[in-house]
Amino acid sequence: MPPYRLDLANLTRALVLLAVAPLATGCNRSLPRQSVGLLAVVLPPQPDLCGLVGLEMLIGQDFVSLADQPLVGTLRVIWPGQEITSDIVATRLNAEVSDQGLILGLSCG
Repeated sequence: MPPYRLDLANLTRALVLLAVAPLATGCNRSLPRQSVGLLAVVLPPQPDLCGLVGLEMLIGQDFVSLADQPLVGTLRVIWPGQEITSDIVATRLNAEVSDQGLILGLSCG
């Protein structure tokens, strides 16, 4: 009898780990790293490509009022203390809101 026993389940697990490990580490290196922080720190002022002009009258209102507005791109609602990534989407409207859901500020990016 040989000094070892071939266990098909363990052999399969080992082969899967050997195949996946290089992919997992390679993916991590190829992705650009994004910084994370508060809106004022992470996002510099952007040109108005999100349709910001004409929405200033919503500041002070409940953020759900944005649902009635035709937006150029997507909407990102940012709550107090919420951290965001530094990716910039020119057509995205950022709405900073209070704990009560009132719009404190609007910006593109």
